[in-house]
Amino acid sequence: MVLGEVVVDIAYAAARHFGQRVPSDMLGLLDSWDDVLPVLRHIAKRVDETQPSEGVYSLDETRLLAPIPRPRKIIATLVNTYGMLGGGDVEPLKHPRLFMKAPSTVIGPGETILAPPHGVRPEVELAAVIGHKVRRANVDEAGRAIIGYTIMNDVTAPRESREDAYEAYRRDPATGEVRKVRLRGPLFRSKNHDTFTPLGPWITTVDEVGDVSSLRLITRFNGEIIQEGTTREYIFSPAAIVAFISGFMTLEPGDVVSAGTVGWVAAELGGSDPSEWVLPKNEGILELEIERIGVLRNPVRPEV
Repeated sequence: MVLGEVVVDIAYAAARHFGQRVPSDMLGLLDSWDDVLPVLRHIAKRVDETQPSEGVYSLDETRLLAPIPRPRKIIATLVNTYGMLGGGDVEPLKHPRLFMKAPSTVIGPGETILAPPHGVRPEVELAAVIGHKVRRANVDEAGRAIIGYTIMNDVTAPRESREDAYEAYRRDPATGEVRKVRLRGPLFRSKNHDTFTPLGPWITTVDEVGDVSSLRLITRFNGEIIQEGTTREYIFSPAAIVAFISGFMTLEPGDVVSAGTVGWVAAELGGSDPSEWVLPKNEGILELEIERIGVLRNPVRPEV
């Protein structure tokens, strides 16, 4: 548990000060969240950031791992802003568009993103962490199932989506005509390389984050801003996305649901398709920042 500038070993603190056992891993903690939360609140009140204490460590001397090293599921949202739909006169989406990322792609703060030779695109995303099992929920119920938020970098290799495109005969939804069309490749290979899902730097609980409808999102590469926007741009809120998913799939504690990214502002982008942009080089430092949550930093280097 991170409190200000210190990290608290909650398993030690709970046993030492309250004679209680709490899980030492995040999935176990989330599975017993309602029982554990009062203990966590008591621990937070007892910690004095200015005085050294057993089980309390300085944040700058601590190596943070991904807040959930292996989420049970990672569900990400595609084109959740009108900018990512291409702007202009586009039909409003009636429901979120989704894809999944493998839990084995998760890395934590400071770990290295390995970039294939054809480049990677970072995507700063607000990610909701599920704390209670939820099935067929309305938006209010879905919001109560979210225990906090973290930053997810939905790293993507855009060239692979183009390479995975294919031709097939399909019916045009608008006209009913069956014709040969070229379809975009599935978002699988391009999204699921090892190291392609940095999470962190921690989970900030909903009471600390407050209203998530207007948070600023920024991505910097070697100090230069390459993405900037706010959650006001989202077509669907995190709670609305969770509610939609829960209509066909049970969400469990430890699932991560990411709400999508914002546009790129780098000069190199020009007027091209925003889904094709990649970093200008495969080596440097990425910093993803979301207001009231924190900064997620990861180095990038070429894979070998």
